Amino acid sequence: MMKKSVLGLTLATVLIFSGCATSPSKPRTFDQLGQFATYPLNAQSFRVSFQGNPNMSFGMAEEITLLKAAQTTVFNGFRYFQVKDDPSNRSQQPPRQAIVYPTPTFYPYGPYGYRRFGGPFWNDPFYDMPEIVNIDPVQVSYTIECYKDKKSAPNEAFDATLILQSLGPKYGVGPTGQVLLPQPVTAPSTQPPAKK
Repeated sequence: MMKKSVLGLTLATVLIFSGCATSPSKPRTFDQLGQFATYPLNAQSFRVSFQGNPNMSFGMAEEITLLKAAQTTVFNGFRYFQVKDDPSNRSQQPPRQAIVYPTPTFYPYGPYGYRRFGGPFWNDPFYDMPEIVNIDPVQVSYTIECYKDKKSAPNEAFDATLILQSLGPKYGVGPTGQVLLPQPVTAPSTQPPAKK
């Protein structure tokens, strides 16, 4: 009888803990990082915008938008682009943030005055830490003007192919602007190496 109850308890514990385990999230492609929009303004000018999720940093959103601008430049037959001094570019701000404090929990003091994870007169410094969260989604937009060669481009123009080569691998974009599929994660082999 004792064996059956221990076996049942062990099985229940395994089921509970396996139900709590989550599988790792699937890697996203460049196009799945957020919402992109590209509008042609004339033959060589474009408006490129990106909206990410609130958990994304503003700096990361700027990098992704710069990479999208380089991709747009190459896809339209140009090599260099300049971010124009557009009033809408200057008015962009990082998203508003708020400080969120953890919900206070009730832990009655024991006979010696101890609280959860704390000592007699202090709280756990890691348990009660406030967290900074973004209130708004991250949005970045650029107006870019594209050029075919270095002679016609201004000195401060970006080289789109250089951006694709340097930033592209970080976000899954190839050197010609194509979106690369994420590489599947493979488990290490348990087979011993073959003898020579």
